[in-house]
Amino acid sequence: MQSSAGRLSRKQQSQSCIRRTFCPHHGAGRLGRRSSWHSSRLSIAATREALLYDFHDQLIPYEQAWSWQKQRVSELCSSGCSDRRDTVFLLQHPPVYTLGAGSSESHVKFDLANPPHPLYRTERGGEVTYHGPGQLVMYPILDLTQHTQDLHWYLRGLEEVIIRALADTSGLEATRIPGLTGVWVNGHKLAAIGVRARKWVTYHGLALNVSTVLEPFGLITPCGIGHRPVGSVRSTLERAARHEQQQPQLQQEHDGEIVQTAAADGMSSRSHSSTGMGLQQSRSFSTSDSGGPPQQQLQSLPQHQSHVQDLYAVSQDPRIVEYRYALLEAFESVFGLRIVCASAKQKQQLITASKAVVSDALRGS
Repeated sequence: MQSSAGRLSRKQQSQSCIRRTFCPHHGAGRLGRRSSWHSSRLSIAATREALLYDFHDQLIPYEQAWSWQKQRVSELCSSGCSDRRDTVFLLQHPPVYTLGAGSSESHVKFDLANPPHPLYRTERGGEVTYHGPGQLVMYPILDLTQHTQDLHWYLRGLEEVIIRALADTSGLEATRIPGLTGVWVNGHKLAAIGVRARKWVTYHGLALNVSTVLEPFGLITPCGIGHRPVGSVRSTLERAARHEQQQPQLQQEHDGEIVQTAAADGMSSRSHSSTGMGLQQSRSFSTSDSGGPPQQQLQSLPQHQSHVQDLYAVSQDPRIVEYRYALLEAFESVFGLRIVCASAKQKQQLITASKAVVSDALRGS
């Protein structure tokens, strides 16, 4: 009994910590998700504080978020900076394409002079990618001199954050692929990572496709990898659900084959009827499974028709909130940070300052 009480106490403490750390409405009755780390996982004890600017439910223009990152990096690279906390920006973007510093334009399939969405060439590593509603983007501004001065260590850490979030939220077993950066589930890339560092201060970061409409990826070779498709949490779960629905069909086909064999040995004509039904289902299954390109198959499914909707509607998918918590919990655990939310005043100051920077740039041009 004493052990049970101890476990309950730790659970309550965990929930309290998560509400205090991640929930901007703490005290208003909103509860956070309970942490669910497995004891076998290696986690770093929190030694530093990170300030979170949480815009997970907002579509922040890419140029604005980019300016926030560069401003914070400049501050941390300055010897006169008094607030040297790590910083995290969590948000969604309106549809936008971005190129890395050394990206090849051969991976872009549309006219660069007339892109379907805004296009930016940035200083991050990696090839072309797409950002849009339904995709959670995390931009960590970390001073690696206070962590580990190794960009490969940092990249593997970001991958670990995503792997843990996928496992804890949706039960998805994500993997790395040797020689590539990112996270895959069943051969589909669900998360892209591209970073840059200045004086060991990181910017840019990771993008996880939660409920993102995937069609815009078809206009590029995402991350320069043409032989591995892009996916999302939503599309992965829908594929899994369809697979489960098809299992009874497969069993019926198998049973039908057995009955057909028995009928050949002189069993009742009723067995022939069962066999015919099984064969008909088999043909139907075969048509939907292999009749035409995969993209055409998906478009023929009612679930996919509801999925291919206004690009912006998916930004309100309930999974966004779930993955907001999961990513932040994993980020704390992997990098040994204690995240605190920026106040409404701090967020407003950030927005006001970035508008002033953009205005000055326009006047200068």
